[in-house]
Amino acid sequence: MKMKLFLPDDYTVRRDNPLYGDVPGELVYQPDVYRLALYLAQRAGLRHVVDIGCGSAGKLLAFRGHCAVIGIDSEFGIDMARKTMPEGRWIVHDLEQPLPPLGDDVLRDAVVICSDVIEHLPQPAHLAGQLADLARRAPYVLVSTPDRDRARGWLDRGPPANPAHALEWNASEFVRFLREAGFGDVPFHGHTINTDHHRAKSTLIALAGIHVSPRPCPPCKLAAVMHGFNEVDILPEVLDHLAAQGVEVHYFDNWSTDGSWELAQERLHRGQIAHCARFPEAPTDQYEWHAQLSHTTSYAQTLDATWVMHHDADEIRTSPWPGVSLRDAVAFIDALGYNAIDFTVLDFRFVDGRAQITAHYERDLNHFEFGRRPGHFRQIKCWRNDAPAELADSGGHDVQLPGRKVYPVKFLLKHYPLRNEEQALRKIHHHRLPRFTTEQQKYQWHHQYDAYKTVERVTGWKYKDLLPWHAVHFNTEYLVERISGIGLD
Repeated sequence: MKMKLFLPDDYTVRRDNPLYGDVPGELVYQPDVYRLALYLAQRAGLRHVVDIGCGSAGKLLAFRGHCAVIGIDSEFGIDMARKTMPEGRWIVHDLEQPLPPLGDDVLRDAVVICSDVIEHLPQPAHLAGQLADLARRAPYVLVSTPDRDRARGWLDRGPPANPAHALEWNASEFVRFLREAGFGDVPFHGHTINTDHHRAKSTLIALAGIHVSPRPCPPCKLAAVMHGFNEVDILPEVLDHLAAQGVEVHYFDNWSTDGSWELAQERLHRGQIAHCARFPEAPTDQYEWHAQLSHTTSYAQTLDATWVMHHDADEIRTSPWPGVSLRDAVAFIDALGYNAIDFTVLDFRFVDGRAQITAHYERDLNHFEFGRRPGHFRQIKCWRNDAPAELADSGGHDVQLPGRKVYPVKFLLKHYPLRNEEQALRKIHHHRLPRFTTEQQKYQWHHQYDAYKTVERVTGWKYKDLLPWHAVHFNTEYLVERISGIGLD
């Protein structure tokens, strides 16, 4: 049965395109595809990278010293690859024929790349089906191709302007084609930059593989340990979200004066949180973040939870898969053998001139910026609770535990620290800055609000300085950034 290509009925496929030679030049094409592949390999501790259509192999030089390189391409491409990396394993092959056997010992320990290759084939279905088979055997498989709509315009019906291309898809067509080829729901798909110079989001990218395709797994108990101080306006929303995500909450109130403590006690009595207590034993005029973090890890050791998450009172956490709860996502990651989880930070902001938002923050605060402070790029705050963990020395950003193996795909941390003018002014000038002084001097922490020390009013952000939030758009347009942080540096 012939596989559908999902191209428009009036699309013209080029049947006589010449063999393309990936000769090195000034531009690096699909740079973040290869950066992502290396990131996945390093975090997962994989020993092989398999590049199908490797060309001259210049982008594989970054893997030197990290992975054994296997490249598959035409004789012309392999001749260049051998000169670029003599130590690689190079296989001459016609990509319209069945791929050479690689062996499960290689594939189970490999990231597979097929970057901007499939559009060169007048009959791409066979290669796509083989890539789908590899995605059922290898942890990670990356496939990329140009987006016809973004590269050529919505009315383009082929043949492609690039004479070496036989055909090009748009985003919807390509995902449907991959699904038809056997990739299933294609867990991650979106756009990435085309070259290191142009940086236009005109390249489609899909990530599949056995480590990114969630399946039902034996349940794990996931507990959130939360320290909070005067966050009563957002605390109900956070607690409701965690309950809906299947997360057991252990709340420690740092002597709030705004009703947070009373709210937490009420939730405890209603059975909506598992534990509620005050910490430290008496009120203090300092924030004592180091002590709170040390308490989090020591308390975690008393729990029967399989996994523990260090969680702030002004955060909404989600798994990287829409519709998959935190509890189910963690169970899947646990079954894969990873024992720690990283997060990508989005700081949501209130906008200057807009009516003040005082509730329903996740719904109504819909402009954000990626967290770009140094601590934001490492947010490893969820871990398997089978050995003592250390969290305090990193300021809560980077949990340390024996034999740590961080799941490469980052979860999402939606942060709502400053929610309207009144709340922001009160939090910065009354609840934070006066209480930060000791740890600022001792640890060089808590400098995020230094710019507000001399201001009497905290104004909102400008629309032009923020990104609009739309979940579907975010998941596809910022795919590489959200799952890895690549492109945010």
